[in-house]
Amino acid sequence: MSDQDDDAFAALIAQWDKRLADAGAALDAEAPPPALWERISARIDDLEAAHGTRTVGAGSGVWEPTSPGVQRKRLHIDANAGWQAFLVRIDPGATVPAHAHPILEECLVLEGAFELDGQTIRKGDFHLAFAGHGHSDIHSPGGALLYIRASL
Repeated sequence: MSDQDDDAFAALIAQWDKRLADAGAALDAEAPPPALWERISARIDDLEAAHGTRTVGAGSGVWEPTSPGVQRKRLHIDANAGWQAFLVRIDPGATVPAHAHPILEECLVLEGAFELDGQTIRKGDFHLAFAGHGHSDIHSPGGALLYIRASL
């Protein structure tokens, strides 16, 4: 996107913010289901893919809480292939609950470290979780930032 596209998009957001604020209490306060946001995000990704590249700026995106002390920021969703790329930020002392992997999950530790099944995975380490297998809780005594490519 060019700076001109960014400015046009920001103006459109401001316009919708005003329209929605003016609607006030007439709007349903219930949040849309998460699956809807995933479909919207996947459609935007498809449109951006037509340009041949996509850059997600470090300051863009939304950190969503997934469990106490753990947040996720989606970077890309390929709904057709059934995978997504995202960052996971684990606060010092927090734990990612045990979970299964329907497809191969790739994890690259960008900062910090985490412990899994008696092993410490550190900054720069690459960790694979194979399809059809789960693992126990992931604990990070000092905090960590992870890049993950996993199933939807």
